[in-house]
Amino acid sequence: MTVLPFVPAPDQQAHVFRKALPLQVRLQEVMRALGAKEGLMGLEFGSDNGVYSKQLRKRGGTWQTVVWREDAADSIGQVLGEKVQRYSDGGLPFEKKLFDVVVVTDFLERFEDDVAFIEECHKVLKPDGRLVVGVHRIGTWRPVDVLRQLLGLTYQKQGFVRPGYTESELFGVLKSGFDVHVVRAYSRFFVELTDAIVARAVERLSTGAEDSGRRLARLYTIAGIFYRLAFQLDLVLFFSRGYRFMAVAKRRAWRPRNAPVLVDGRSITEAVLSRAPA
Repeated sequence: MTVLPFVPAPDQQAHVFRKALPLQVRLQEVMRALGAKEGLMGLEFGSDNGVYSKQLRKRGGTWQTVVWREDAADSIGQVLGEKVQRYSDGGLPFEKKLFDVVVVTDFLERFEDDVAFIEECHKVLKPDGRLVVGVHRIGTWRPVDVLRQLLGLTYQKQGFVRPGYTESELFGVLKSGFDVHVVRAYSRFFVELTDAIVARAVERLSTGAEDSGRRLARLYTIAGIFYRLAFQLDLVLFFSRGYRFMAVAKRRAWRPRNAPVLVDGRSITEAVLSRAPA
């Protein structure tokens, strides 16, 4: 789901959640990844809607939420009725080996040193803990990604330092401390197309205007109709891969797995490719 330019007010978040199909699908994929286990100690990164986080808590267990922006911490905290942490560069304010599961969605793309962030997650997970990571999947040519650029919805503008990951790139980030067991792609062309247009429309709303709340509610009421239509159209594209994917990884001992480097600075892969016949 495209990150919105502002977090809806607490009294608007329930309406946005009911109408924003991508947010509901993301929750469904996280629930699927978590499985049937109950009573978990969970840590969630990347929520931008308090109702989304509340639904995660209804599943059972004890949850902590960490967000990127100060306005999100205040707004989501009001919906949940509890303190929501904002991520800081000083590290995670939690005990080591505290959580059974860590969920990271639309968050990993924010870090220059994404491996260091994953290592932080590794430290707060129990030895048999799991990591659930949801990211935007990049490819050679993605029409909706081109449209986002044309609409000005660049990943930099959303506070990301990279547009997403390929599966091999994500495996590379996780490989030092996790074994990836499951990868599921989701969210196809028409839903992503609709979401980009909705995000652009939300961006144009003046959040300081007196009627901004009413306009946002009306926008999502209309958007909900198009999201549902887009979802039905995407059923025809069952053969295509989604624009996003969710990976489930099992924690193991942290051992940096850096690729061997030759004396001339090249990796073994680069050396083999350079010697391969044209």
